[in-house]
Formats: sequence, structure tokens, C-alpha cells
Amino acid sequence: MRPTRAGAAGFTLLELMITLALAAVLTAIAVPNMRDFIRNNRLASTSNDLLRSMHVARSEAIKRQQVIATCSSANPMAANPACSEGAFTGWIVFEDTNNNWERDNDEDIIDRQAAPEGVAVVNNNDGIVSYAATGFANSTPGQAPTSRIVICDVRGNQQVGANSTARALIIEPAGRARVTRTYSDIGTALGLIGETCP
Repeated sequence: MRPTRAGAAGFTLLELMITLALAAVLTAIAVPNMRDFIRNNRLASTSNDLLRSMHVARSEAIKRQQVIATCSSANPMAANPACSEGAFTGWIVFEDTNNNWERDNDEDIIDRQAAPEGVAVVNNNDGIVSYAATGFANSTPGQAPTSRIVICDVRGNQQVGANSTARALIIEPAGRARVTRTYSDIGTALGLIGETCP
């Protein structure tokens, strides 16, 4: 008896075509989900960074017993950044020693951040939040503190169940800040701001 030869290992053309078709279907499903995952992560990161900066401002105001402000800045990473009174696409936290709601050259910068590419931000009023030494929101005559900030991307305020694709930072009159993604909260915030996002 002759020994039988083992079958050649490998794929047939049909098996290879089926495998490639399955890979194409899985890729078509995964790519849009991955894109939304990256966008959601970018929005969550930006809103949490801004919330952290508000908490830093509030805690530093109590610790230093000094007025501390967070303001929008067009150039937060510059050597001498200034408040821009615009959208919080970039922001700085600084010690506002003279309580004029502007960063002067001799005032310390405590924190600075910039929103990543692909993120749009709209907010109400002058783009500044100020905390008194008590930790409560500081109000100065003639100034309008920001109380609503909406962070979104190209999807805008799109409803997903009870939530939205956007995020909102809400600053209460006492100074407490929180992030929400509830669709109704974001719609209310955009109504107070008087703009759409993006």
C-alpha cells in the first residue's frame, strides 16, 4: 500500500472571497461607529476640561482668598494671553486682583486650555466667569457673566434618545458648574444663548 499524500493546506478561492466579503461588511459597520465614538470622546473631553477649569477657579478663589476668573481667550497658549470676550474655544484661569474682569499683565495665570479641532463652542454674555473669595459667583456692575456654554461638532444638537450629540456647561447663579448632555437642557441653553451650534 502506498502512503496517501496529505491535502495541501490553504484557502480556496471561494473561501477567500467569503472572508473578504465579511471583512468588508464588518468594516462598513465599524467605521461610522468609530467616527461617532471619536467625536463623542472629543466633546466629552472638551466639556470636562472646561468644567475642571471652572472647579480650579472656584477652589483657587477660596484657597487664595482672591477673585479668580475664567475667561474665553483667542490665544490661551501665548506668553501673555488676554480675554477675548468671545466663545470658549480657548480659555484661561487667572487671578483677577483688581476685579476688572480682564487679565492684566501682572496677574497670574493658573490654568489654560484650548478646544481641539472640530469642536464648535457658543456661549452667552461676555465669555467670563468670576469667583469671589467665598467660592460663590462674583458679580460686578456692568459685567454679564457667562452662564451657558454649548459644545458641539458638525452634528449640532442632534437628539439621540433623551440625550444630545452636543454637551452643555451650565453655571448656576451661585457658581456651581455642571455638564449635561440632555437634549432638553441643551435646547434651553441654546435658547438663552440665542445661537445655534455649530
